[in-house]
Amino acid sequence: MVFKGQASLTDPTSSPFGIVATAVMGALPLIDPFKLNITTRRALHVATAAATGIYTAVTVDRNNTTLVPLRAVAGLSAAAIALRFADAGDALDSRMVQKLRSAGVRHPRRWMATGAAALTFAIYLADRAAARKEEYEAVSDLERLRPVGPALCNLVEGILRAADVAGADTLLAQLEVAQEIYWLDGFSSTAQFRVPDELPRAVPHNQVFPVRAMYTAPNGLPLQVLLQVFDGKIDHLAIGAADPENMDSVDDFLDAWPDLSAVTYLLDRPDGKAAPIRS
Repeated sequence: MVFKGQASLTDPTSSPFGIVATAVMGALPLIDPFKLNITTRRALHVATAAATGIYTAVTVDRNNTTLVPLRAVAGLSAAAIALRFADAGDALDSRMVQKLRSAGVRHPRRWMATGAAALTFAIYLADRAAARKEEYEAVSDLERLRPVGPALCNLVEGILRAADVAGADTLLAQLEVAQEIYWLDGFSSTAQFRVPDELPRAVPHNQVFPVRAMYTAPNGLPLQVLLQVFDGKIDHLAIGAADPENMDSVDDFLDAWPDLSAVTYLLDRPDGKAAPIRS
């Protein structure tokens, strides 16, 4: 069994790992090895080699969050190399300090520590960004398209035709050629749309369409259906609880879009309230 805290420290894209790695790598340059006795200096070498090995083991394959043999071998190899060349590293460290002092830098070790911490944190941010990109691409690879189903199409059309709202005709024209984006089979209370870029776009470009559809779920919960417009195109339609304090997922008890006969429409008013639209 792997606890969440342990898993975080073996994941190079997690915040705990980024904080710990930055702190450790930033602290090591603050220590002057030539001010230590032989025993303490050797202990520093071992600690530095261990930190190097652990860091390598975790970051060598950020797609794997467990210390598998390949990562363990990489970590042990890095630790062995760091320990083997520890004395040479001390000499290089001393030369860097002397050069910084010769250049007029005060407290050179503080600057070296700041640089090491900044570099470590930059690498962490790069790994985090790369991981998010891979996750996004993985989700995108599962993306599929299908024609907008009749029930969904009727609901969107009903919202767009319920009142005289600027841009509604443009969005209706988009609906005629739009496709539904989906990832998994089965019903979802949110429908994503794809509209060709060459079609005219509604103004304002980004908005929640001011007409909402209201109905009651089979379990008696009042629901609302909102149409989101993004970049001038119909973006998605979503069912949610009419009461914002009720945050339960409606996917747990819905399996279809509502029939238009069960729907009433509300139009947003300038005073912040919504008024029923009379048919």
